[in-house]
Parts: sequence; C-alpha cells; structure tokens
Amino acid sequence: MRLVKYIAIAIINGFGVVIGIIWVAVPTTVAQPSLNYQLALSGRQSEGETPQSLSELYKLRDRLKVQLDNLAKNPDSAPFPAELWKSAIHRQQSETLTQQLQNVQSQIQIEETAQYNWDDAAKLAAQAVVIGRTSNPSSATWEESQRLWQLAINTLRLIPHDSFFAERAIDKTIEYQGNLSVATYEMQVARSVEKVRAEEEEIRERARKEQEKKELARREIERKEQEKKDRARKELERQEFQRQELARKELERQEAARKELERQEFEKQELARKELERQEFERQELARKELERQEAARKELERQELEKQELARKELERQEFERQELARQELERQELARQELARQELERQELARQELARQELERQELERNQQATSQPTPESTATPTPAPATPAASPSNFFFAGDTNRDGQINEQDEAGKEQWSLSKGALISFNDRNNDRGKIPTWKQTKVMVPRRAAMLSQVNLTLSENFKTSQLFITADSIASPHISVFQKTGDGWQPVDISGAKPLVFSKNIVLGVEAKQFADRNWNGTVNLKATAQNNGQEIASTTIQMGVSPWMIPPNTAPVTEVQVSDRGAVNSEFISQLKRAVEPTGAKVKVLQGDRTWMQDTQKNGYVQLPEKSEIRQFNVALKSNSEPEKNPPVKSTQDRDLKVVKIGNPRSLDPVSQWSDGYGNLQVTPPIPGHPMGRVYYGNSGNAGFNPEVLDFIQAQRIQGPPVDIDTSWLLTRQVDEIINFIPTQTPGQYVMAIASPEAGVKLLEELEGRGYGDVTMNRGLSTQTTVSAALKNRALIQHNLYLQNQKLNPIIEKLKREFLLGDDQIIQVPVMFGYSGYAWWPNMVNSVPVNGKLLVSNPRGPMIDGVDYTQERLRQLLLPAGVSVSFLDDRYYQELKGNVQSATNTVRKPEERPFWQSLPNNY
Repeated sequence: MRLVKYIAIAIINGFGVVIGIIWVAVPTTVAQPSLNYQLALSGRQSEGETPQSLSELYKLRDRLKVQLDNLAKNPDSAPFPAELWKSAIHRQQSETLTQQLQNVQSQIQIEETAQYNWDDAAKLAAQAVVIGRTSNPSSATWEESQRLWQLAINTLRLIPHDSFFAERAIDKTIEYQGNLSVATYEMQVARSVEKVRAEEEEIRERARKEQEKKELARREIERKEQEKKDRARKELERQEFQRQELARKELERQEAARKELERQEFEKQELARKELERQEFERQELARKELERQEAARKELERQELEKQELARKELERQEFERQELARQELERQELARQELARQELERQELARQELARQELERQELERNQQATSQPTPESTATPTPAPATPAASPSNFFFAGDTNRDGQINEQDEAGKEQWSLSKGALISFNDRNNDRGKIPTWKQTKVMVPRRAAMLSQVNLTLSENFKTSQLFITADSIASPHISVFQKTGDGWQPVDISGAKPLVFSKNIVLGVEAKQFADRNWNGTVNLKATAQNNGQEIASTTIQMGVSPWMIPPNTAPVTEVQVSDRGAVNSEFISQLKRAVEPTGAKVKVLQGDRTWMQDTQKNGYVQLPEKSEIRQFNVALKSNSEPEKNPPVKSTQDRDLKVVKIGNPRSLDPVSQWSDGYGNLQVTPPIPGHPMGRVYYGNSGNAGFNPEVLDFIQAQRIQGPPVDIDTSWLLTRQVDEIINFIPTQTPGQYVMAIASPEAGVKLLEELEGRGYGDVTMNRGLSTQTTVSAALKNRALIQHNLYLQNQKLNPIIEKLKREFLLGDDQIIQVPVMFGYSGYAWWPNMVNSVPVNGKLLVSNPRGPMIDGVDYTQERLRQLLLPAGVSVSFLDDRYYQELKGNVQSATNTVRKPEERPFWQSLPNNY
C-alpha cells in the first residue's frame, strides 16, 4: 500500500458504552492516479496542459482528432531519397497522436464509469438520509438505512483508482462510513429498547395470566358447587343441547349438500355456457366464411347474370324494335287502308248522292212534261211512288262520339280529335270485371257476352241519327285486335242488350242510340288498351254512312304512401297480435281512417294485393274506382280483401303463379311493388320494385305497369341481400306537414353502428338493447361482434350507398329530402332490431315498429333518434309493439294494407298534351 488511511469512529451511547470501532482500510486501487497514465497523457504536452476533468478530456480528444485529420490531409511524400527522414517524422507524429487519442478515449470511458458510480452512490445516500429522518424509526428502519449506506460505500469503491473522482471517493467513503456507524448504533439502540419493551410486556402478560388462573380457580369452585345443585337441570339441558346440535349439524350437512349441488349445477351451466359461446363463435366464424364464400359466388353469379341479362335485354330490345316496327307498319297499312276505304266510301256516297239528285231531277222533269201534254185522268192523277232517298253522312245527321274532351258529357265538341286517343285526350273506357275474381277463365277469354253487372261502370257512346236513316240498318264493329278485350251494350226499353261487334247483327234502331262500352281487362303486354269503334249505316246491303272513334282503357294507378288513408287492413292472428291491433286502432282512428280486422287472413297483408284506382270523367266531378291488383298465389287461401267501399272494389289478377325457390319466395309479394309521390317528369309518381337478381319481381306484372304508360318505366332496386327481397324493407316515402312535399326514409346500417358507438362512448355500453327479442343483448356485446359490425358496414358501402345514388338520379331527389334511418341487418338479411323504415304513413301520423332500443333515463334512445330525424318534417310518430311480426322477420307495413284516396286532380289534367 502506498497510502492507507485509518479512520476510527468511536460512538459511545448514553451510558458511555463503546458500540464499536470501525477500521476502514482504503485499498491501494483508489489511492492515487497511475504514473503510467500521467506519462501517457503528457507526451509532447506541457505539464500545464494535463486535463483535470471529463470535459477537458473531451476537448483534448477533439483536438487530437483535428490534428490527425490535418496530418491525413497533408501527407509528406518524399520525391527524393535524401528527404526520406521527413516521411519518417510524419509517420512517427501520426502514430504518436493515434496512441494519445486511444489513451484519451480509454480515460474517458474510465471517467464516465466513475461519474455513473458517483451519481449512483449519491442517490443511495439520499435515500438513506430520508429513511434516517423518519419519526420514531424502528430497528427495521435503521436496518434499511444501514443497508443503503453499505450499498453507497460499495458503489464508491467501484470507482477506478486512476479516475478524477478517486480522491473525492475516498473522502466520501470516510463520510459514508461514519453515517453507517451511526445507523448501526441507532439500530442496536432500537433493538435494545424493543427487547426491554418486549420483556416488560411478557412480565405483564404473566401477571395477567396468573390473575386469570386464580379467578378461574375461584369460578371453578363456584361452578362445581352450582353443578351439585343443578345437575339434573343441566343434564336435561345437555340432552336438549345435544339434540339441537344434532339437528343443527344435520341442517348444516343438508345446506352444505345443497350448496354443493348448486355449485356443481353452476359449474355445469358455466361449462355449458362456455361451450355454447364456443359453438356460437365457431358458428359465427363459419357463417362469416360462408357469407364470404356466398358473396364471392353471388358476385360471380351477378356478373354472369348481368351478362346474360344484358344479352337478353339487347335481344328483347331488338325483338321489341322489330315488333314495334312491324306494328307501326301494320298500323300505317291499316290507316292507309282505312283512309282509302273512307275516301272510296265518300266518293261512293257522293256518286250515290249525285245519282239520286239526277234521278230526282229527271222524275220532276218527267212530271212537268206529263202535266203539260196530257189531261188528267183518274188513273193519271195518282202520284207516282218516289225512289228511296239515301242520306249523306255528316256530323249533323250521323253523329257518333264518346266523351272525347272528358268533360262528363257528349256533344258536338267531342267530334274534334275523336279518332286519335292518348292518355291526355280521348274517350275513356272503364275496366269492368264482371266475374269479380270468381271465374276460372279470364273475362276477356269468355266468348259469351252477358248483360253488364254494373251499368254505371259502362263508358257511354252516343249515335244520333237524322230522320233519313230510319230505314237503314246500323252496325257497330271493333278492330280485330281489341275485339276480344271489350264488350259493347245498347240501352233499350228492355234494358242493356249486348251488341254484336263483328258486324253480323244490326242495332235496334233509334234516332238517339245510347251505347255502353266496357273493357274486360286493362292494357297489358298483349294489348295496348285502345279500340277503334266504327258505326256504319247500310241500305239494302250497301254502306251509306260510317264514322270511327278511338277509345282507350283508363289506366290502373297506385296511390303513393303520401296519399290520405281511408282504411287500414290487418289480419287477426289471435292472442299473439291482439295488443298490436289494439295499439293500431288507438293510433289510426283519431286520424279519421278506419281499421278493418280480417279473420283468418294471411299474416302479411301487404303481400296479398296492391290497392290501386282508376279515374273516369263525370259532369260535376271525376269518378274514382278502387281496383285491387291481386296475388295469383294460392287463390283459395287468398281471397280478395273487401274495403269499406265494396261497391267500387274491382279485382284483377295479372300473370300466372311462379315456382320460386325458398330464398326468393317473397319476391312477388306486393310489398315489393311501390310508387313514389309525384316527381319531376312523373306527375302521378313512378313505380319502383325490388330486384333480387335471379328471381326479380314478376315480369308479367312489370309489363302490366309498363303498359299503363303513366307510372313507368319501373325502377329496379337491388334487394338480393335482403331476406324478404322486398323493397319496402329499405325505402319509404313520408309526407311532411307542407302539402305536396315529402321525405324519403332509407335504411342505414352505418347509422345503426354509429348509434351503438355513440351510446358506448357516453358510457352506456352495458345497457340492454333489442329488449324482449330473441336478439336481446347489450350495446357493448353488439359492438364486440365484429363480424356483425363489418357485415353492416359492408352493406352500407356496397349496397345502400349505390342505391341512394340511383334513387337521387332516377327520382331527382336532393340530399335534404333523404333521411337515413338507423337499422342493422343480420347475416341472412333480416332486420336485427324492428325496422323503422317498414312503416305506414296515415293522415299526418307515422305508424312505426317499436325498435326496443336502449333505455336511457326512461327514454328509448332509438325511438328518440327517429323523432329527431323527422322533426324538421313535422311528422308525428306512433310506435307499435310488433314483436310478433319482428320474430317472423317482418314489421308494421308488411303486416298491414291500406286503402288510400286517389289524387283529386284527374290524371289527364296532370299530363302534357298528347302524352
């Protein structure tokens, strides 16, 4: 040892006892810096340049690096052998500087380590000081302080001997060892005090126990004395106690057994629940994978179907173009033939008139000559019989017209334009199904013409003749295309009699002939609904006068959901929907509409028939008739639903029943056929329907709508992803408080997901939703079902958003007219909670399914969201309990049907001329 320092710290307690003397031997490793290090640093530096701190070492290192860089930039290459000594000097300088740099870097590492150890020792010492300042410290506290001081001393001893911290480390070690001694002393003192206190406590405890022992002995004597007196009583008590104890133990045993059974049952249920959860997860995972597979297959089928449909559409367009071209050519040919016949007839009539005039002149000339040349005799005084005169046809003596201008009366003003019919002008014919859905054969296919069932439904045509036609035969004929589809009757003294429109049998003569025309069917894919009626007068088999009118069937129209309601129809299903019917009556009857409850009818009233109407002109007002488009499926189970306006109700069936697969079985339901309110370009609204891809809506019905030419062409909406495939599940038009204005409600899965996220964000994740339904869960649990959430977001992006864009384009809707209603759909396309879009507007009130949403402060959060969405429109909402229908995957509109008032304004006044 070059330097050994001994530090003696004597600590004497209050009684003068020396606790200990601690000899601290400082090892030679921390005594002083290394001589070799000093020499290595000195090099070519002056002694005053020797670094004394870590920062000076950093500066020295940087300076050496600069010098090395300078030597590297200015190499001293010797061009001549005589100057090789310069290169040697240069090389030696470089090596010297390199060695110095390495030494400096080595010392920096030593100093950095020393700095770390110094700081670590200071932290330990600070902790020891804090512990030592604790009030009323125990021996354990001082023991912890002693441990920290010892760790600090050990840390200081790790400082290298050749560090700048070496001297300070020695001083600090001496200081810490003194503190260590104090901590050791205090620990010993604390232990001594604790030991004394423990001994005193032990003495007090022994004295207490001795006292208790004496007390127990006294009590024992008293107890034995008392036992002698009360032995009999205590024996009885003991026996009673034993009996009660046995009973208690038996009860405890039974209770333990019951709890064990409950525990086992709970464990079994818990295992079953976990197994169900596992199976449900696996099922959902399989369902998700199956959905992905089906989606991929569906997209492929859609692509193939679109290609097939496109080819079919082009082929149909080509065939339709050819058919129209042939029809146009045929009509042109018929028109030319008619015009030629009319021209020839006029020429013939003119020649006949001239011939009759010539004969009359000759007869008069002959009579004058006879009177001038001969005397009258009894024989010659007889007046010769004149030849029969043939009258010329003109509007004044051969008037044949219907209500061409649609003012409810027939007069000379109806002559203009009577030969050219359009939706906006020309005499209208009413559809009058005499069988009223009872016959097996369609009316238009029946060859036997009967007396009209409803004479008031006939469209009147007048044939007014002058006296000159009293000896003529009169015939009514119809063009061959329309003949099977109409019936004509003549009003006589014996009532309405059928008219032979083939031209074989003449009319009953009268100067004022009243005819009634009815249509056996509406316009459809086989007949455009127009008929050319021709009235002809003949004398002796020769046509002497004729004229033609063109009439058309009044089109069948669907009232929109915004129209006023007169009747709501619902099927009585017994106890399962009795509360729904009661709520329906309470909501509907105050609006002025009636509720018609049908016994034993089908559950889904909306699908059985589509209630529409036709309009006919009358003198004071238009005549409105209710006409129901009836489903052709299961006619024996699906009778027509009579409204309270039974006298006006007519029923028509279009097309034949189709055999659809179970997935598409609801495609032809009339809930899948809807109409908009009046929109630009379609003053009577425009029909739209759900297209499920492989099995769209019945094409015969769509052709029927197209043939009416007033609410078409129908717009198809993609409903292939819905369970029911019906468009009323996702779209509804709702009238506002402002007359003539409306909003369109559309289902929005994205809004449904956001509603749940909003609830969870406000801390309502544990609140129950879908209350009382088979899908009941909590908000958080629904959001954790990521497959369900992703499925609904997919529907929004891939299905609903394109539908919205198409509706805006086809119906010319603005964003302010569209309300996105929160809803979520299950994997198979059913509404996951009651669908508020499938609702029924009734005279200013909206009948909506109760969504059974989360209850927040006593308010259904989902109901309140719909009220907020409809608030700007001023719509009053009534929520109905349709749980029975929801479990069957339907809602309020699907469960009901409505009879609505037609438009008050005649359709022909809403259309442009020659529409």
